[in-house]
Amino acid sequence: MSPHLDTVIWDFNGTLIDDVGPVVQSVNKQLEARGLPALSLERYRDVFGFPVADYYRTIGLDPDAESIDSLSEEFHTAYVPMLMDCPLHDGVVEGLEAFRDAGVRQFVLSAMEEEALRAVVGRLGIAEFFEAVYGLGDLNADSKVSRGRELLRDHRIEPRGAVMIGDTDHDAEVAEALGLGIVLVAGGHQSESRLRATGHRVLASACALDVGVLQSAAGPAG
Repeated sequence: MSPHLDTVIWDFNGTLIDDVGPVVQSVNKQLEARGLPALSLERYRDVFGFPVADYYRTIGLDPDAESIDSLSEEFHTAYVPMLMDCPLHDGVVEGLEAFRDAGVRQFVLSAMEEEALRAVVGRLGIAEFFEAVYGLGDLNADSKVSRGRELLRDHRIEPRGAVMIGDTDHDAEVAEALGLGIVLVAGGHQSESRLRATGHRVLASACALDVGVLQSAAGPAG
């Protein structure tokens, strides 16, 4: 029997918010400036991943020659203005309301820089659903594991009763490292086939999220 579901930890980019289009536009500006071929949406979803430095190398950018900091800053200069106009994915508000009404605690854990993350969560009008929002301290979109440990500790979250919702194989890795359950949602930053390769539950969209689905995923990922 699955443990009782009492906590949901949401990824942000690609899971709560539909920002894939602006991401692809922004990285294509970087590629164009260097005479490199642009990414299609399908190619992007096939190659994007963590660590970001490896993803940059895959598409032809060189974080060793230009530095990860400079590449990230250049990307965000193009991306952030578009981010402010991105909508929530269909089904997200209904999921947030359903978990709230069921008495489930909700948090955000993101690889996005925390100040910007909080600003966008506020703009979207969903801050009221979350006990806390955790991002990173810089723009480099590094692993969320250490920040996730802080979240669990700070809010006394029992991992066996918590489920993470994400859109990448890194979210599955984070959940496994933290002892959380995991449900992955397609339509974000990685292809459905890559999500299914993790062996975890994959939903076609956030519209399929409900308490029953997450209850069945509660318990350590693995």
